[in-house]
Amino acid sequence: MRWLLLCVLGVLVASFEVTVPNNHLLAIRGRPAVLGCEFTPDPNFSNLVVTWQRQEDARVVHSFYYQQDQLDRQCLKYHNRTSLNISELHKGNASLRIAAVRPKDAGWYLCIVTNTKGTGKALMQVTYGALYSEPRLSIHVNSSALKVQFETEGFPKPEVIWMGEHDQNLSCHLEIHGQTEDGLYFIKSICEAQKPVVNITFTLKNHLLNQNLQRPVFLSFDEDTTDHMSIALAVLLVVCILLVIGIICLAVQKQNKQRSSL
Repeated sequence: MRWLLLCVLGVLVASFEVTVPNNHLLAIRGRPAVLGCEFTPDPNFSNLVVTWQRQEDARVVHSFYYQQDQLDRQCLKYHNRTSLNISELHKGNASLRIAAVRPKDAGWYLCIVTNTKGTGKALMQVTYGALYSEPRLSIHVNSSALKVQFETEGFPKPEVIWMGEHDQNLSCHLEIHGQTEDGLYFIKSICEAQKPVVNITFTLKNHLLNQNLQRPVFLSFDEDTTDHMSIALAVLLVVCILLVIGIICLAVQKQNKQRSSL
C-alpha cells in the first residue's frame, strides 16, 4: 500500500513542471520586455500562486495569489512597471511583462509557480542593451588640416572604426565616458584629416544589439579659390580704409573753409 502511495505521489510530482522557453532575454532600453514562463495548468485556479523574484537577493518583482495581483511586497523599482496576462494563467502562461526597461533590470529572475499539482521554479537571465543615438557631427578647421568629430550615447561599449578613401584604417582619438544615470556610455571620437580633399567614413558597431552605424564624410577645399577670396577681401579692406580717410579729409577741408570765411 505504501509503495502504491509513493508511486501515485511520484506521478503527481512528475506531472507538474515550470519551464522558461528561453533562459536568456536581451532587453532594450526604454522598450517593454516579456519574460516567458510556462507551467502545468490546473482547473482549480483558486490555488494558483505565481511569484517572480530576483535570484540574486530574492527581491519580489511580482506576485499573484488569491486570484489577483498581490504587490504589497513588490520592490519599489518595479512599481507600476510589471504585469501578468491574467487571461493566460489558466492556460499555464505566467509570463511577466516589464515596461520601459532600465539598466538595473538586468540580472537573474526566478519564476516560481504553485498549484494543486505541485510547486516548481525556473531561472532565466536578462541582459540590458541600449541602441546608440544618431551620431552628432562637428568639424573643426585650421590652416592645414581639419578634425572630424562624432558624439553619441548607448550601451555597452562599442567598436569604433575610421576608414579612409581606399578602405584603410585611420588612427583616431576615442573618449568613452562612464555610465550616466541612464546607464549609457558617452562616446566622442575624433579623426584628423588633411586638406584639400577629405573622404573618410565613421563606423560604430554595437555588437550586442547588432547595430551598425556608418556615416561618410566628404569635404572638398579649392585652395586657388580660397587664395583668390583672401586677396579680394584684402583689396576690399584697403579700399574701405582709403574711402574712410577720404571722407575724413573732405570733412576737415570743409570745416577749414567755413572758419576762413568767418
